[in-house]
Amino acid sequence: MNYNDDDNRIRRRKVSSNDYNYKSKQHQRYYEEKVRLENASYERKIDNNRIKKYNTTKNTRTNKRKKANKKIRLKLAKVFLIIALVISVGVAAVGSVFAISSLKDTKVINKEILKESYISSEVVPDNEIPKYLKDALVSIEDERFYEHKGIDIISLTRSLLHNIFSDTTQGGSTIEMQISKNLLTSDDRNMKRKIKDIYYATQMDKFMTKDEILCTYLNNVYFGKSAYGVGKASKVYFGKNVQDLTLAQSAMLVGITNSPAKYKEHREAKKRQEVILYKMKELGYIDEEEYSQAISENVPFKSEIE
Repeated sequence: MNYNDDDNRIRRRKVSSNDYNYKSKQHQRYYEEKVRLENASYERKIDNNRIKKYNTTKNTRTNKRKKANKKIRLKLAKVFLIIALVISVGVAAVGSVFAISSLKDTKVINKEILKESYISSEVVPDNEIPKYLKDALVSIEDERFYEHKGIDIISLTRSLLHNIFSDTTQGGSTIEMQISKNLLTSDDRNMKRKIKDIYYATQMDKFMTKDEILCTYLNNVYFGKSAYGVGKASKVYFGKNVQDLTLAQSAMLVGITNSPAKYKEHREAKKRQEVILYKMKELGYIDEEEYSQAISENVPFKSEIE
């Protein structure tokens, strides 16, 4: 029994020793893992701080660079603005001098002076000119006629840009400006004449009604075949007085004025007439029924009938 007790005592001692060693190793591993995790956490913090510091430095440099670039852009913008301002002032000054010199030989105009300059030998009174004729003229030559005061800024600007960026030329003259060219200035293609036409156009709108302006234009514009004025042209082309013209004939007659050498030929005049009739319908001067009737109406020239 004593032997067995001693043996059991030795076994218990061994088990206790093994348990102690096991727990000791487990504790050591736990401690080592804890230290490792703490070191890893510390290293991460150091890395994060390093990254933050790098990003802060980078952002600071980027912000400084942006501010520097912004200052440069502002300086350049100021320089360009000053240059543009100087150029604008210079152009305006030169333009003013040129305009003043162009208007030196202009004269004060009124209805009497315009009538003295009439080209037509058959002047038709305003009340005998059909409304269709006036509407056709406004539709194709100066659609904002009743809105402006002698100058159509939109048309002038469009014409200027077109002439600068295109090989073809485009007119921006209002009906008043065309009257000025026909009766007061000349056919010269230069800026001095254009400036005079603008001046006279604005003057006309001060002492003439829109109907009087249309009447003046229609009584003096050239229709080809030696016919000046709508009174003579209506007889030359249709063999009738102007007050008897139909819508179709009115549109065709107005179309001829754009280029008499071309549109005095009936085939070309018919094409131009259709454009004008469509424009009249588009602007509300005629309705769909009037448009259809005018398009289908047979309108031969007098010379073709004879």
